[in-house]
Amino acid sequence: MRLIPLSLLFLMLVTFLTSCSNEAKERNLKEKFNQYANQNQQVIFSGKINIKDILQNADYQHIPKLNNLISKEILEFNQGIHIDSGIYFSVEGLLDHEGNPLEVNVFATLKNKDSIQDKIASLGLMLEHGKNLDYALGNSYGVGIQGNVVVFHFQKQGAITQNQFSTIFQRLNQVKALAINNQSFTKGTIELHTHIDHIYELYKQNHAISLDKIKLKEVEQLLKNATLTTTLTFEGGGITIKTKHHFSESLKKRMIFDSHAANSLGSLAKGNVTLGVSMHLDPMKIQTLIEDFNPDFFEELGQTHGNIAFGMLALGNRPVSNLLGGQLTLLYYGEDNSHSAYIALGDEGKSISHLMHSFFSTNPLYNLNIHEKAVVATSKTHVISQQQLILPVFANDFGTHGFDLFMDVTEYNSKQPVLVSEYPFLNVISWVKITATNEGSTIRIQGKDSEQGILKQVVDLYVEQIKKQFN
Repeated sequence: MRLIPLSLLFLMLVTFLTSCSNEAKERNLKEKFNQYANQNQQVIFSGKINIKDILQNADYQHIPKLNNLISKEILEFNQGIHIDSGIYFSVEGLLDHEGNPLEVNVFATLKNKDSIQDKIASLGLMLEHGKNLDYALGNSYGVGIQGNVVVFHFQKQGAITQNQFSTIFQRLNQVKALAINNQSFTKGTIELHTHIDHIYELYKQNHAISLDKIKLKEVEQLLKNATLTTTLTFEGGGITIKTKHHFSESLKKRMIFDSHAANSLGSLAKGNVTLGVSMHLDPMKIQTLIEDFNPDFFEELGQTHGNIAFGMLALGNRPVSNLLGGQLTLLYYGEDNSHSAYIALGDEGKSISHLMHSFFSTNPLYNLNIHEKAVVATSKTHVISQQQLILPVFANDFGTHGFDLFMDVTEYNSKQPVLVSEYPFLNVISWVKITATNEGSTIRIQGKDSEQGILKQVVDLYVEQIKKQFN
């Protein structure tokens, strides 16, 4: 008698394990779309948006009319698709001269087909049924449903057909081994992948490239699997935008930032700084890039004008590295429009500095401090208010990256209020900071209230302005 329950238990266990195994084989939309975007060379941008994070940061519910308007739309879409798991999109085909792509596809996980069908009907479309595919066709947009995925398709030209949706789903459901450098999506509020390798291939197909076969092959190797991953997240009352370069080592070696250059801040005028820009470049790499991939550039430049041709001749065989030292720094103090700038010069820079001295010697706007390989210019309106150069706390690492930019918006606004009157949203921003290296970049926009989402701060600002206008 005991054999029967044991047999049933064994059968149930086998059935359970089999169902789990089959379920594991079914890929979710994230995996499918990652494959689709990386393997489809028509995709130049791909991305993911977490709508829930954006709405939570905006905290729109505290504004009754806005809450009623948005909540109704969100509710309708949330009945048909899983908004919380993210919306994926792809921009496909080269952009035209107006910036329009050939097509855009938006992918979401299906929750309820009847709700989607009602939404489609509200757009004036009718859901038709094909083999393993439901679709609705409009003039420039359409909707396709297969399995647990719904696709919203937009295109610039031509009639949308059932075959287009069949092709989209065929690509989406393909299973291939991913290339090593292709990147999958993370948990960012907004994440954008720029497929540089795809853009190059599409450009090569549609435009003539004036490089010999050896150089073309080198370019292809440099750009193989090259992508930029940009992630936007909300945190601490601000926005952080990070971009990472997924490049081959050979391409990274070609990049022109040089964060190891000596810092020039000690040469600049003293005082409280509200805005700063700094660049550390490698002039030799710039020179080499031009020589390798546009060898006629300097010859053509020299033929454009007699003075330019004479200057090119004076700078020798390597005009970029002979002219530039690779370092430029600009500081703005905010008082009486005062600023100070530093530029490093190359081996032949001495002649350039003498030329600048003769030009600026009678200039009433700047004081010059000229060195053999550097020039420092400071506006004559600058009054030294401090015995040292004082940077904001958030910008204490200024000048240590390949590119640095910061702006103390609060301090700047107090000294130059005209900017705020033109761009009211600056009233809710405390500071902005940008850094970039050969590995990637970071942009931080900090709101004044670190306890509230920055989108809510902006929404509240404009709501108050609207209230004042309409009393």
